[in-house]
Amino acid sequence: MNTPTLSDQGYRIAKLLVVCTASVFVFFGTYGRSGADPANSRLATVYALTEYGTFYIDRPLDADPIPFEQRTIDKVMVRGERIGDTVHGGRLISSKPPVFPLLMTAEYVLINGVLGWDLERGEDVKRILFTISVTLIGLAYVIALVFFCRTLELFIEDPLTRIVLLVGLAFGTQLWGFSTMLNNHVPAASMLVVSLYLCLALGSGKVAPAAWRFFLFGLTGALVFTFDMPATVFVAIAGLHLLRKFPSKTLLWATAGAVVPLGIHFGVMVAVTGSPLPVQMRGELYHYESSYWRHPRGIDALNEPKLTYLFHMTLGRCGLFSLYPVLLVGAFSAVRALVRKGAVHRGPILAGAVGFAVLTAYYALRTNNYGGEAYGFRWYIVAAPVLLLMGAPLVATVRRRWQWVLLGIMIGISFFSAWECTRTGWRANQEWICHLLGPSY
Repeated sequence: MNTPTLSDQGYRIAKLLVVCTASVFVFFGTYGRSGADPANSRLATVYALTEYGTFYIDRPLDADPIPFEQRTIDKVMVRGERIGDTVHGGRLISSKPPVFPLLMTAEYVLINGVLGWDLERGEDVKRILFTISVTLIGLAYVIALVFFCRTLELFIEDPLTRIVLLVGLAFGTQLWGFSTMLNNHVPAASMLVVSLYLCLALGSGKVAPAAWRFFLFGLTGALVFTFDMPATVFVAIAGLHLLRKFPSKTLLWATAGAVVPLGIHFGVMVAVTGSPLPVQMRGELYHYESSYWRHPRGIDALNEPKLTYLFHMTLGRCGLFSLYPVLLVGAFSAVRALVRKGAVHRGPILAGAVGFAVLTAYYALRTNNYGGEAYGFRWYIVAAPVLLLMGAPLVATVRRRWQWVLLGIMIGISFFSAWECTRTGWRANQEWICHLLGPSY
């Protein structure tokens, strides 16, 4: 069989077509998507900040409550007194990290000032949510695709390989499914792809080590932390690589880039909660008197053995690799790099594998509900571009007919899962594989 080829011009056209298709889908696909808890929790913060100038989303007993606070379970009580296993007399805040809601607030103030749309009016809420979702989530998805391409162009000569992987990321991963819903994971994945591009470009010497590139690495890496803290493991590994190669510039300029987002994050956390620690690490904050989390239901009440949970995270009903088998190219590439000392790009591939293993261990040991009411294991969204970058050298070696057929099947299954995800919204047990393995509860 002759190896399929793609010209440089064909690659440019195909790349533009993929990015434009993704952009059009984001715009039209966001219509009618439910905000649910992830949106209501953050909109409660936006409302409190703009109406009352505070991160606290509760109101005095003699005042009308914030409507979005009433519709979400994603909230905790801070600055209260712990009596037994219950927190009393504190203030409610969203359990979501503060920087992303602050960006939403800034955009809402602009929308309100220019268009007059107001969170007080029910007919405006959907338009506000649509606009914020397209600009902060959909645009982040498109940026991730662009910088994913730029990263591949640094190291992969074959245009066809680059397009296959771009299509895999754009339409064969959770990024597509969550690109039209308000969430923090897609923006985190976007900033991670940008920071990895900068790290790999600088570390390989393919771009000049200009100060602004280190500054941008620090800025995007810090945004990953503020959007999706566990994903910072990949940034930390990348930062250590840059620190080893460019110690002074990394310490000076990357730190300067990270100061503002980290300063805002920790400043708000200390001022509002009294501690720099994320609320997810302070489980007692979830146990106030009327909290849903004292008596969770459905998928939130799961208590599976850890090995069972790990299996369904990776290969089972919510499995990253069972739903999106195209990502197995990253796992296979990591195994090959581990056993072959001369494997191409062995160091970065194994570094990515270490980051993925740490991320997996954290979620397997510290969580129990697969990301709640969502399609698949949503906390793995940030890992998809990493796994596909890891798998790029392996895909570049595909030559035989059976290899192309196998890769096509993997992409086909991944596309179906991603398409199903775009239609599902915030609901658990909607994965096609649940018809084979049964629901989680």
